[in-house]
Amino acid sequence: MTTSPSLLAEKIYQQALLSGYDDCGIIAIDEMDEYLEHLQERLEKEPTSRPFYQRIEGAMNTKQRFPWAKSVIICTWWLGRYHLPESLEGKYARAFFLAPQVSLDDEGLRKKDAFTDWLTAAGLRWEGGEKSSHLQIGGLRHAAMKAGLGIIRKNNFLYTEQGSFVMLEGFVIDESCELRQRHGLKPCSPQCRLCQDHCPTRALSAPFTMNPLKCVSFWNTFGKSQLPPALSENAMGSWVVGCDACQNACPYNKIPAAKAEKDVPEKVNQALPWLDPEKLKTAPDPVLRDRILPLCDNHIQPNEVDTLRCSAARYLRNQPNR
Repeated sequence: MTTSPSLLAEKIYQQALLSGYDDCGIIAIDEMDEYLEHLQERLEKEPTSRPFYQRIEGAMNTKQRFPWAKSVIICTWWLGRYHLPESLEGKYARAFFLAPQVSLDDEGLRKKDAFTDWLTAAGLRWEGGEKSSHLQIGGLRHAAMKAGLGIIRKNNFLYTEQGSFVMLEGFVIDESCELRQRHGLKPCSPQCRLCQDHCPTRALSAPFTMNPLKCVSFWNTFGKSQLPPALSENAMGSWVVGCDACQNACPYNKIPAAKAEKDVPEKVNQALPWLDPEKLKTAPDPVLRDRILPLCDNHIQPNEVDTLRCSAARYLRNQPNR
């Protein structure tokens, strides 16, 4: 390519906005090495989480996996632009049910896909995208922080000016360029423990660390709702798919619901009658596969519909008036 690095970065940024992203930054791929250091620090703080992190450690080595890549593009997508029905609050995580693949219509998805079409048309070699989340190119929250898109708070989530209910999407490209954004976000108060205190399973054992093998969201998705003996089903509370407890408790997420620009996503509306845990527990396989699993952002596979039934049954057992 003959385009200057600064001009290329500006073109990428403009195309990201045209495709519907809220913001975009670009860093050198060398900056991903720091994430591997943080990963080792986390293992030292939480050695019991080693089995989980060792399983994904290879996917986190961005430079080794993409030796041809020179830069990392990171884009943000605010999930709060859509309303989550009140009946789903405290049961279903926003990151799944308001993700672009759920919330966008066909026209919106085509608009979003135009970003990668543009990368190809510009002659860039690229990899990435949302389908495999952070496993696609490595530590997305770290990349977003380095690009100036936000900060990582004590609950380990990336926060922009709009809070932590933000989807991150990353790409590696074979050209060198850089784009840093600025924000005015203040760090967490040293005294604040709200996220830790509201974590129902104490997976947040200390600021800026966690044990995924204690996390509610892990067990009711990837863990197939089969809890280990050390984890009480009462600790799972009312969460059926995912968990937003630590984010909901955070004062930096107190954004008025009125700021949501759009109605409930149509796919969520259509599934709403079946999302009542009583109905979810006994729903036929085709209903779970066709209407519910597409809302779970690939965290529960088509052959794992019993995960939903188990979580719904546990929710019902955890209700005090039953």
